[in-house]
Amino acid sequence: MAQWESELEELMARRGRALVGYGYTLCRDRTQAEDLVQDALVKVFSRLRRPRGMADDGGQVVDLDQPRLTNAEAYVRRAMLTIYLDGYRRQTSWTGIKHLLADEDRAPAAERVATARVDVAVALAQLSPRQRESVVLRFFEDMTVPQIAQTLGTSQGTIKRHLSNAMEVLRGSLAEITVPEMDTALDERLDVVSGLVRRRRAVKVGALGGASLVLAGLLAMAALWGPSRLLSEPVVPATQSPAQAGGWAPMQWTDQGPQYRCGMEVTELTSTSDTVELELTGDLTVDGYGLTAPVRITRTDAEGPAMDGGYPMLVFAQNGQVVDLGAGWHEGGYPLPGAGESQDDVAEAAAATACGDWTVGMISETFLEPRPAGTYDVYAVMPWADGDGTSGMAVSEPVTLEVPEVDVPAEEPLTVDIRDGYQPEWLEGTRLACGAHASDIPQGPHVPAERGNLRLSADTSGGSLTPTEVTATFEETAGKAVDTTRTPVTLVWLSAGRVVGVGRDVWSEPAEDLRVDAGGDTSVVVPVEPDVTCLADPDAGLPDGAYTLFAFTELDPGSDGEPQYLATEAFADYYIGE
Repeated sequence: MAQWESELEELMARRGRALVGYGYTLCRDRTQAEDLVQDALVKVFSRLRRPRGMADDGGQVVDLDQPRLTNAEAYVRRAMLTIYLDGYRRQTSWTGIKHLLADEDRAPAAERVATARVDVAVALAQLSPRQRESVVLRFFEDMTVPQIAQTLGTSQGTIKRHLSNAMEVLRGSLAEITVPEMDTALDERLDVVSGLVRRRRAVKVGALGGASLVLAGLLAMAALWGPSRLLSEPVVPATQSPAQAGGWAPMQWTDQGPQYRCGMEVTELTSTSDTVELELTGDLTVDGYGLTAPVRITRTDAEGPAMDGGYPMLVFAQNGQVVDLGAGWHEGGYPLPGAGESQDDVAEAAAATACGDWTVGMISETFLEPRPAGTYDVYAVMPWADGDGTSGMAVSEPVTLEVPEVDVPAEEPLTVDIRDGYQPEWLEGTRLACGAHASDIPQGPHVPAERGNLRLSADTSGGSLTPTEVTATFEETAGKAVDTTRTPVTLVWLSAGRVVGVGRDVWSEPAEDLRVDAGGDTSVVVPVEPDVTCLADPDAGLPDGAYTLFAFTELDPGSDGEPQYLATEAFADYYIGE
């Protein structure tokens, strides 16, 4: 049997049901979901098995008859999404797609209870097609706002608006739906899902956004029949790097407010409301995930709406400053006790510090450095929201504890033969060098893709595994026009989370004017050219495999004369193959 046939057979045996479930979350029709899977398999495997030069688009293809490591499921999922979007973007009338949300006439009662398909379908039917695409990608595909914007080919601001409008519609419609009673078996299944999610919540990203408990509950139940990338992804690890200790925030915190950052004063780490109280009630324990500590969650209001939130996290401080900001799950889905009630649970921290070096992860950053053992002031922290749109941050009083060091899993070995540590002259003064991590790419002070009132995003179109160009977009975020200059945008190449190509010497090229109107955006197209600067044998070219591309540019220095950089992930899975 050929290698590609084995790949296909194994994929369908292990993940076929999950792929159909994923297709169902997109199109809400099982038959059509099966067609999506079939079309994606044909698209991916027919392309991957042909010899070089036979791709329809003239690009490279991968011959699966030659044994190699591939991520076939990721390619199939990407193809399914592309096929779905290509098909339904062409629909200009809601009547052309509303039938996709119709429920089966004779769905078994038990299945209707377990999946809440009717309730979710009725609620989603009230959304516009683009709002629905955004909600599906956000809550079912676990994508971040930048990833959704890249996938749909629009700006992050537009996606945030779609999500905000969609949430308002869903809150209203779901509040009118009577959720069916659940039997014991379903409760047990939800408990299992909850436990699994907690062990992987470090890769969840984004903010609470005021999501209601009923919405989170229905989405969680829907996840029982759909695929769950969250439940199948590994827990990402993450110690303290002086270069990262001040002014930077893990991605999960960026929507919570600018005050939350590594190096922040502990006076800023306070509860925003006394409605939800946290109390650390015991010592730290080392487990396979990292560190845990018992915590009590208390609702102080005598009456009030149902609440949910992110899982409790541990934050570490020394000498009045936060030196490790927890990188746990900030989204809704964790039910809080009812008004006037309490419940005991655990707060957790990953093995590695979230204020150290990081590199590219499955969804969010993958943290790399072990947290130094020592004495810390430890806080329990948890974002929360209610169904009325009120949200806040609950923070416990600190407890002084001895924190042990926890072993951090080893990094994935680098398979590209590079001149590790080599740095071209044009990069002197920065941390970017061959073999560096994503956190070493020069960038803004808080959010990797933002500096002042400019945000950089990048995307590709067409769904190709080997796009020929990247569109880099500068977006103004503060309502004030920007007139500056920038270097040409270049691309940094990473493999297994490490830099294997530093891009071309754009600092020797003439600076280009950059004008971005208030609330507007400006784009530039950057050709994708494999970089051989770091290779031990440049003539051999980059070896076969998947690469992550970052777009990177330098802005005109600020009034203090300090360099200003912008960088953002441009393409997560660029494949080079035969």
